[in-house]
Amino acid sequence: NSMFAQYTVFVGGRETVQGKLKSAGIPTAVHYPIPLTMQPAYAHLCRPDSTPNAAEAAKRVMSLPMHADLPAEEVERIASALGRAISG
Repeated sequence: NSMFAQYTVFVGGRETVQGKLKSAGIPTAVHYPIPLTMQPAYAHLCRPDSTPNAAEAAKRVMSLPMHADLPAEEVERIASALGRAISG
């Protein structure tokens, strides 16, 4: 049994993509919407512009419900829905 329960991707227009996937019955999650360097515990130690890649990733990252035991048909359904959601 795998300990991995999601597959994380980068998308443009994340909120729109999430809405389309939700309409298709596919849940998504954003686990780290704020980079670590901007979290209250660390913000005072870092410059706001010290991690531009992390800041950009936080705007685009989204996790899909994927795991090793997911039937191939469900993987295909999720991947197809994602393709439709990002293509317009």
